[in-house]
Amino acid sequence: MTRAASSGLSPGHGGKSSAERLADVNHMDMRPTKLTNSFGLNGYHSQTAASSPNGHYQDDSGSEEEEEGLQMRTANGSRPRTTRPMLSRATSESASGMRHRPTKEDVRRSGKKKKELNMRHGWEAQLSNEEVTRSLSENFFMYYEERRHETAGNLPPGYDPASVLTEWRMKDRLKTVSALLAVCLNVGVDPPDVIKTNPCARLECWVDPVPPDSTNQSSNNTNAQIGKNLQSQYENLSLRTRYKVILDPTIEELKKYTTQLRRTAHAERLLFHYNGHGVPKPTQSGEVWCFNRSYTQYIPISLYDLQEWVGAPGLWVWDCSAAGGIIQGFLEAAQKHNLSQQEALQKDPNRAQQQAITKWEDCIHLAACRENEVLPTNPDLPADLFTSCLTTPIMMAVRFFILQNPLTSTSGVSLAQARNIPGKVSERRTPLGELNWIFTAITDTIAWNMLPKPLFKKLFRQDLMVAALFRNFLLAQRVMRMYHCHPLSYPAIPNTYDHPLWKSWDLAVEMILSQLPRLIEQQKANDAVVESVPNAPQAPPQQAPPELEYQHSDFFADQLSAFEVYLTSAPSNPGAAGYAKPPEQLPIVLQVLLSQVHRLRALILLSKFLDLGPWAVSLALSIGIFPYVLKLLQSQALELKAPMVFIWSRILAVDSSCQTDLLKDHGFAYFTNILVSTNGIPMGNVAEHRAMCTFIIAIFCKDMNAAKMAVLDSNPEVIDCCLRHLHDMENPLLRQFSLLCLSHMVRDCSPVKDQFLAQNGGSRIADRSHDPVAEVRVACLNALTSFIATGDSADVCVEHGEELLVRRQEEHLIGVVITMGMDGSIMVRRELTVLYSEFVLKYMPRFLTAAWEQLLEEQDKKRGQEQNADDFVAMQAIEGSNDLQMINGTRAAISHNRSASAALPRSTKQSTRAETSRGTVYRAVWRQLMSLSADPHPEISKNAGAIVDNVLNAVLESPLGTHAEAILDSLQSQEPIVDIILPATTPTASEALTKTKSNDTRPETPPSPAPSSTSRPDGYFALARTASVAAAMKNLIGWGPKTPGEASSPGSPTHTRRNSAATPYRSRPLTPYDAALLPPDALDNITGRPPHQPPANVPPTPFFKKREKNTLPDLPLKSEFFEWASSHFREVQMRPNEADEPGSKDYNERLWRRNRNDKIIASTQPLKEAAGSTPWDKPCGYFGIGAAPVKMVFHQFENHLVTSDDRDSIAVWDWSAERQLHRFSNANPRGSRVTEVRFINEDDTAMLMIGSSDGVIKIYRNYESPEHCHHVASFRALSDLVPSDKGGSGLVFDWQQGQGKALVAGDDRVVRVWGVGTELAIRDIGTRSSACITSLTSDQVEGNIFVAGFGNGSVKAYDQRCEDKDTLVRGWNEHKSWIVGVHLQRGGMRELISADSSGHIRLWDLRYPGAVAAINPPASRQEPRSLRTLSVHEHAPVFATGGKDHTIRVYNTDLKPLSTFEPYMSYLRVGLSGAPRNAPITATAFHPHRMMLACGAVNDGHVNLFKCDVEAEERGVLSSNVDGGQGVVHEWRG
Repeated sequence: MTRAASSGLSPGHGGKSSAERLADVNHMDMRPTKLTNSFGLNGYHSQTAASSPNGHYQDDSGSEEEEEGLQMRTANGSRPRTTRPMLSRATSESASGMRHRPTKEDVRRSGKKKKELNMRHGWEAQLSNEEVTRSLSENFFMYYEERRHETAGNLPPGYDPASVLTEWRMKDRLKTVSALLAVCLNVGVDPPDVIKTNPCARLECWVDPVPPDSTNQSSNNTNAQIGKNLQSQYENLSLRTRYKVILDPTIEELKKYTTQLRRTAHAERLLFHYNGHGVPKPTQSGEVWCFNRSYTQYIPISLYDLQEWVGAPGLWVWDCSAAGGIIQGFLEAAQKHNLSQQEALQKDPNRAQQQAITKWEDCIHLAACRENEVLPTNPDLPADLFTSCLTTPIMMAVRFFILQNPLTSTSGVSLAQARNIPGKVSERRTPLGELNWIFTAITDTIAWNMLPKPLFKKLFRQDLMVAALFRNFLLAQRVMRMYHCHPLSYPAIPNTYDHPLWKSWDLAVEMILSQLPRLIEQQKANDAVVESVPNAPQAPPQQAPPELEYQHSDFFADQLSAFEVYLTSAPSNPGAAGYAKPPEQLPIVLQVLLSQVHRLRALILLSKFLDLGPWAVSLALSIGIFPYVLKLLQSQALELKAPMVFIWSRILAVDSSCQTDLLKDHGFAYFTNILVSTNGIPMGNVAEHRAMCTFIIAIFCKDMNAAKMAVLDSNPEVIDCCLRHLHDMENPLLRQFSLLCLSHMVRDCSPVKDQFLAQNGGSRIADRSHDPVAEVRVACLNALTSFIATGDSADVCVEHGEELLVRRQEEHLIGVVITMGMDGSIMVRRELTVLYSEFVLKYMPRFLTAAWEQLLEEQDKKRGQEQNADDFVAMQAIEGSNDLQMINGTRAAISHNRSASAALPRSTKQSTRAETSRGTVYRAVWRQLMSLSADPHPEISKNAGAIVDNVLNAVLESPLGTHAEAILDSLQSQEPIVDIILPATTPTASEALTKTKSNDTRPETPPSPAPSSTSRPDGYFALARTASVAAAMKNLIGWGPKTPGEASSPGSPTHTRRNSAATPYRSRPLTPYDAALLPPDALDNITGRPPHQPPANVPPTPFFKKREKNTLPDLPLKSEFFEWASSHFREVQMRPNEADEPGSKDYNERLWRRNRNDKIIASTQPLKEAAGSTPWDKPCGYFGIGAAPVKMVFHQFENHLVTSDDRDSIAVWDWSAERQLHRFSNANPRGSRVTEVRFINEDDTAMLMIGSSDGVIKIYRNYESPEHCHHVASFRALSDLVPSDKGGSGLVFDWQQGQGKALVAGDDRVVRVWGVGTELAIRDIGTRSSACITSLTSDQVEGNIFVAGFGNGSVKAYDQRCEDKDTLVRGWNEHKSWIVGVHLQRGGMRELISADSSGHIRLWDLRYPGAVAAINPPASRQEPRSLRTLSVHEHAPVFATGGKDHTIRVYNTDLKPLSTFEPYMSYLRVGLSGAPRNAPITATAFHPHRMMLACGAVNDGHVNLFKCDVEAEERGVLSSNVDGGQGVVHEWRG
């Protein structure tokens, strides 16, 4: 049930359907005006009736009220204090008493006072209550719009939430364990192919190799310092890597050390850094250079050899001129290695088993420039510019900024000062650390936005060393291109030098440099203080230096703001443009989690991002968010608990494999502590976050016993806590997931079941079987299923001998939930079949006994023997167990679950057979399973049928199989049963199925089935048998023929398939009195009827999968409810629905519909009074429907007319275009028919509610579309349809949109009130009559009063507010025959009109014991069953009757006839003999608003439309008010 405030829909038109609101609209006049820009304002302005003498508008465009819009007026005319525009409710026009036909002069005459009359039943007070009026105006309810109705509780075929996930876990994670740093400088000797400028770049690792006062000794020292600095710079990137520096290496040294490092590295990655500034450029043939031992020659090294020494995988850094050629040569060498390896494998196939295969192509390269480029020689730059960018990015980036921006605010900072930014790289609160933190975030974000995601994962998430070098490589791309060098990489990555985030980096650098002189002074002062402290006597222990005072960068705060802007504008609708577009700032949010200052805000924004859907969770996991949120589980900060719980619930809903990570680090305790803590979460929605905690624990415990035991050992209070949360009636989500948490904890875990037994957990869970929320009831069944499926522990079974006690408790729990077989929710009934499958499988021997004895009972029933009473619930009550009676808070459980056998006709021959299963829960479950196997919902019938098949198959394969097969054959035959003589040695069920008796005298496990000597088909016999068995045993479930003697009535065109309403056999002639109490068409015998229409398609059920007929289903059945319920955490929760978002497509469509509805209401209201005095015989439409219409109903606002035939066919027509939109089958069982058709949710997108004579109500969505129509819900509204003493009516119901109730009655002794929002039977109200109810109507404003017409002619009014004994508030007995209709108007004067089949018509007032007006047919028309239909206009003072003589008679509520006419009939049906037409009217229906009447007859299969001609006569009056004088909206023009 969905509720929308009127501010989001149409103000003043809420709380009820538009037809129900007509009771309000009748008290006002409305005229269309220009729609304002505000969605909250209605498109019409109101005035009270007093503004114009005759209730019509005067042309006063400048009136004050037109500017103010719709306003509520109190009794004294003042406006209440409200900021929301309301609908005006003034004195009713229909109370004016205008019963004559007004002339133009009458209408134009102003100032004439109307004759004032009170509304019927004294209900004018309903609309004068300001509080009630405001409530009705502000609230609007839609039904069957929940997620469970859209999907039928099913997951889409092949649905897997993990399918949206990219592979975010690094299964092939590598580490760079060793590094060889080869520095070929040969200081003092320039290579022959390099010409250096003067001055030129000199610094190597920020050291000048040849200082001005250098000597050979100092040259050697600087060379060593360069090597030391290089190693130190790499260590800043990765401390865990082992480094080996080789200065000016020879070829022997290179081979020695590379082979050594490869042996120690095994299959891990090696780093080879090559600095070739002191040797020639690489050759074109793919060679690099080193030295001989005496350093007199340059020795070339083949890349093929070098590759063989280093092996794979490898990381190669080439810092030399023409480095790009090395990559190409290296790849060619790798191909040669692969070819050699393949040839070796072909020669020796066993080699692959002896040593690992080397993947030579698994290499990563970073080269300083292209093949034709030379390294820059700018003296302001270091000579190893590429290495500086890769290993000291901050220092290089600051220098680059200064060189590129000489005239900024930092122009006073020298290059030397820029190298001394205070702080440490590892400390983010220092200037240098913050700058490095910003750099990491920016480069990571640039790479994530510009690289393909698999490549980003490989380069930036697989190896810390590789990730650090590639982040710094992006800086090298930006810096070196300014000096005509273009660094290359393999795998190649796109150019990133022009990304907009580099500007943010420049701003961060500039902010630091602007403060650098002051920071250097602070650093010097701090150093001086630190140095002076140790010299003081008795100095305290050395303390950390004080933090530097400086202005921190706003980079992360600004980026979080940008991320927040993205979240506010990101569409949540999958069909919207820009949906699932990744935010650019996501990697920065990841970095912000490292900061305590911004952590809370980052977590909240991350929560909002994950709320966008599984795709957002997948992105966050792929970016690397998981290690951060896993680490944060160790934090005890209270303010982080709420976002952390939310984040983890979203992650686990998409990827449940994270449960193992929670177990490893004991992270689950974070959530169990929140759940059991009394402090809770410092936020307003504590219960919602606790529900998330229960979901997380449920996922954690799912199918993992180690997790269950960990929870039980660390927090055993979790079980009791979840059980206590079941009583939190304000938070259904908490109740639902508490039950699911308990379900996953107890499943297959005996120690947890012991805890359940100790805390009476089963009974406490079963208390939720009557929960008002359907999902909670399903979760209750899910938990009980796990409880029953879990075996008892050895301690309970052996040491304490309590096995019997456990079984008794399980039987008691099943006895409690057995009432849920009549639940209105398809999800509940389906989950109940899953529970039954576990119970049946666990106690299969007892069900074999129950099934066998049921077969014997059916055999006795067919023989006509009297049956033993076997009502499980009633027997339990007799034994003193009152628990079952009070499950739903009332004593109605017994009446809801009456056994069919209790109502069976008894004969004098009574069975004396002893029955082991009689009165047990096993017999009751077996009967209900057979009932559910014929459930109106296909999935429930499929599940129950699978269980029945398994049990019957076991019976047929048991020693009793021969006799069971003979009984089944006899039950399926139509002939009277012949006594099957059982051999004298044939055992009873208990004797055949067990050799020993248990301590409770019930059958135990049967022996192995013996092969039967009777010939029968091979394979699975029961599948071919069960369908017919179910048909043969339908009398168990209360909607098939009660005895073989009952037959259908002959010749009825509309009720030929009546089930319980069949004409009973009578031994005496039918008297007129008896005939008057039969249905009007019971004795019709009409020939020449049109043939029935061909079968129509049955609307599908969402995601329903048919059962395989050639295989025996496995037990137990599997429930998908937890997976379906988990999708709650995969859906958007922090945003309004799409239909509530202003400007969205759904929102605009809903707004258009509301304005369209108001326009129709406004255009038809001025016509209603004149309709009571104008003829109704003007034809306005005619179309053939192919069958006689039995039921017809108009949609209030769409041009839809729905008809049903005498079987199960439903047709939807566009009456304005006279064409059929859709026809489908209601799939009634044989012997039943459609008896009621209603629209629900007509204000918005309507659905079709259809009731049939088997007691079933079905709801269809998109009923008018052949492509999109589907079955939303179905339930057995009346389970005990029994024949009344004078015939039957099947099922009748009345729908109350404002109350969300369906009042259901018919061939029963009660009126059952169903709450559609809860999908539960709220109450049974006794009718206090032995006759069936033939018609039902109710007050649509307050919804308390309803009126029923009976088959014996009585009319009774009931008040739902009264106690059971006082519900009957009025009874009238003036009718003496079958009531064909009783109707209470929704608007107008609220007239209550009834008619019987003999032609008597009465008007009633609930305050009077007799009719206030009456029509008695003249003597010429006084014959039984002469009147067939009654229809009353909802707002106009008119009603119509259809007769047996093919005549429509229209009256006003003054009971004055307005029109008498015959609908058109084809001349082929009329005949040429001139005899009276034998074509009774079968259905009539008024349009709820328009002045239009539809009717249909038996013999023709057509629908005729007639209208009142008031529009043409009132055109002059209405020309200034409604649609340019047409009197009706453009959508319908007669």
